[in-house]
Amino acid sequence: MHLLVLERDPVRREALIGVLRAAGHHAVAAPDPSAAAAAIGQPGFDALVLDLGLPELDPARLREALVPAEAAAPGTLDAAERRHIALALRHTGGNKRQAALVLGISRSTLLHKVRKYGLAAARVVAVTLVLLTQPTATRAQETPVPPGRVKSGTLSFDGHGTPGDFIGRTSTVSGEMTGASGLAGVRGWVEAPVRTLVTGNGRRDRDLAKSMEPEKYPNLRFDLRGVRTRAGTSDSLPVMLEGALRIHGVSRDVALPGYVRAEGGALRVRTDFPLNLKDYRIGGLSKLLGALKMDEHIEVHVDLTFAPGA
Repeated sequence: MHLLVLERDPVRREALIGVLRAAGHHAVAAPDPSAAAAAIGQPGFDALVLDLGLPELDPARLREALVPAEAAAPGTLDAAERRHIALALRHTGGNKRQAALVLGISRSTLLHKVRKYGLAAARVVAVTLVLLTQPTATRAQETPVPPGRVKSGTLSFDGHGTPGDFIGRTSTVSGEMTGASGLAGVRGWVEAPVRTLVTGNGRRDRDLAKSMEPEKYPNLRFDLRGVRTRAGTSDSLPVMLEGALRIHGVSRDVALPGYVRAEGGALRVRTDFPLNLKDYRIGGLSKLLGALKMDEHIEVHVDLTFAPGA
């Protein structure tokens, strides 16, 4: 994406530019509204990042600059589809299941298009920008967290293959977390039995079991070693869950993006992340001499509720 950044504070401006460029985007800085106005008139920018609290900013003129009187030349169908999908994701706050319903397509089809058009990276950038412009500390980060156990939860993944897309899922999830003076000090573990993963297709479930070898590697497990927090709302906090993910006998250090939300006396944790099956030495992805093949890239979703209790 080509982004124009309007920010007077040089330290914050350089931080935003650095984040955007590190994510693979082309970012250009505008130190004041007049420079931004001149740049907006030039074609090529996909988005404008700015502080709406600038005292000299005129919202009406900004709208005029962003929506020119003369219509732009029509783009390609791919460009139109990308914009429409991005709009649906913004409308649903990034919830892909809801966005798929709005668009009238399956969630797995939406995930393919998100990867195709690079919208996942754009979402990461947008979230990062929000976090950088929020206060650096909130009460939620400093609230004591009691020890707890998993009361309910699901682990699912979106799989893709030549016969079509599918979803694997289990609600047999266990885990514990320690208490701490704040989220940053919480530690714990979560695991799910491999044999409980089902896709709704008996033959595919048997193939999945052969690839995962549950008799040798019975559980999927994540050990939490640290939590990095960012500023969020009063009841929802973006986090990075750091630890070791163990699948099929292979343990890898990971950092999983997620959200923590207080729900009554319980704590709800959600994380969604991509995973390459080959990183965990999971084979058997091709059948019938390669005529049937599963993509090694899947998307994993974990949604857990921890209830207080040692």
